[in-house]
Amino acid sequence: MDEVTQKNSQLWADFWLESTKHNKNRGSFQSTFWDAMSSRFAKNRSPEKEEDRVKTVFDLIRTTGLELNGAEVLDIGAGTGSFSIPLAKLGARVTAIDFSEGMLKNLKMRADKENVPVRIMKKSWDEIDLDKEGFRNSFDLVIGSMTPAVSDPLTFDLMMNASRRVCYYSGWVNRKWDKAYYDLHKMLFNSEYLEGVHGIYLPFMYLYLQGYHPEIVISQDSWKNETTIDEMTDVIASHFLGSQIDDPQVKTTIRKYLVQHGTDGKYYEESVTTYAMMVWDKQKKIDSAECKI
Repeated sequence: MDEVTQKNSQLWADFWLESTKHNKNRGSFQSTFWDAMSSRFAKNRSPEKEEDRVKTVFDLIRTTGLELNGAEVLDIGAGTGSFSIPLAKLGARVTAIDFSEGMLKNLKMRADKENVPVRIMKKSWDEIDLDKEGFRNSFDLVIGSMTPAVSDPLTFDLMMNASRRVCYYSGWVNRKWDKAYYDLHKMLFNSEYLEGVHGIYLPFMYLYLQGYHPEIVISQDSWKNETTIDEMTDVIASHFLGSQIDDPQVKTTIRKYLVQHGTDGKYYEESVTTYAMMVWDKQKKIDSAECKI
């Protein structure tokens, strides 16, 4: 990496860190949040919707020329296995890592049920020692999909350095949460709910300035989930408070709101997400002289 490229990348990395520093305080960066979400993920899983999404992602990955059958794959923030399981079925050797015990429990149950081998690791990605784990340049494909595990230059570099060839990353362009989040944040904290920085431009520009031109696809999806009042109370509380989800006053306020706006002990959550998917081959890097803004 020449001096100009290195300076550009470092300045952008500094901007990325500054732009997202407040995101770390959000519940979605805590394992307790994902533990609370795990049962909902498993229950609300739509095989048809998942199949369509998986096909889109795998088709995008295949544009790099990578053969998935026999590939060594690392799935960071694997969750309940929406990519790990289909990849294993295609013959990939998959390592799935997540810091949520609840998510990994569901992944293991699904892998056992569908009789596919997946190596499962419970660990926070930002604490990974690539050399100690034998991960450095060890995977044909590394996936970081819609996960807070890969959310800044440090964790992004870890993802890049684990791959010897292809990386796939996806993240929100924008997300509109259910109305309950906005109403309850104002009620509980007397302030507007500020959405986290979802800008896909942050990792995209970081890659571009290093000489990578990823293939990118932008999509939009809407979600409508039925959940119990108790489940939704825990999810919203953990989203706002992280590990402090047992605050009785907060949970009482949330529950009261959900009962008022729910039906027969159920709450119907709606959200809209715009997200981007991008894939690049580490072996295809453009010379810095050609990489102009």
